[in-house]
Amino acid sequence: MKSTLAVRLLSGLARLPAPVADALGRSLGRFVHRKGSRAQRITQTNLALAFPEMDLKDRLELERQSLKDLGEKAARLARVWVLGADNPDGLADPASLSAWDQAIDAGQGVLLLVPHLGNWELLGGWVASHGTLNAMYRPARLEGVDALVREGRVAQGYQMHPTNVKGVAGLLKSLKKGEIVAVLPDQEPDLEGGIFAPFFGQSALTMTLAHKLAQKQPAAKVFIAAAVRRSARDYQVVIDPVPEFGQLDTPEGVAVMNGAIEALVRRYPEQYQWEYKRFQTQPEGQPGPY
Repeated sequence: MKSTLAVRLLSGLARLPAPVADALGRSLGRFVHRKGSRAQRITQTNLALAFPEMDLKDRLELERQSLKDLGEKAARLARVWVLGADNPDGLADPASLSAWDQAIDAGQGVLLLVPHLGNWELLGGWVASHGTLNAMYRPARLEGVDALVREGRVAQGYQMHPTNVKGVAGLLKSLKKGEIVAVLPDQEPDLEGGIFAPFFGQSALTMTLAHKLAQKQPAAKVFIAAAVRRSARDYQVVIDPVPEFGQLDTPEGVAVMNGAIEALVRRYPEQYQWEYKRFQTQPEGQPGPY
């Protein structure tokens, strides 16, 4: 029942006129902000940790904008899965494509770091239009939503790999074949899959997978990318090289990765997923902030 209702809701949102769906999302974001929800409390905590120097009034405004963006995301992501090429949200190329085109033409693999910023589902279709896109996928809890997301991504050209040892081997094989591998670098991993590294001045348990892939295919080019919103129906790809990533040792490489994510988030802080418990796990003996 929950699965069916969730699919109907997402499909309905996707098919509403985009301005109506987005307005509903903004209303949801304002409701979440006013009611002191779990998402609001986590967002508030994360922003206080990340921007301690920010004036309280400005930080509260950023919190409001972030939750408004969160409310809109359900419809915006659903439009990618459900509407495909009929999605009214446009996506422009980055200001410069030279480094990206050179990496694709070199045929030695591209490793793409995609943090939870902007519309990462919209970005996926753009990336897949430039080559075979490989990514890991953890099934959604609701079967119907899982099918909706999976079908939407496959329709865009994704090659999906499971979140296990077999999946990691598949990513590495694809990278060595010269294909594109996308990794979500800002999700907290299990302890055995990460190390602590600085992120916005805080200790954050950070995945080592991306760096290990880069080390095993050092000829691959590494980029960080996002599809950022410029106006209601207008997104643009932002994509920046992360040079010499695979040549660094693991602690330095992971720190460089977090630094690249932080730099991108600071440019578009209201579009980042601040309601995620990014600092949940702390080194032994240190309490978490939530």
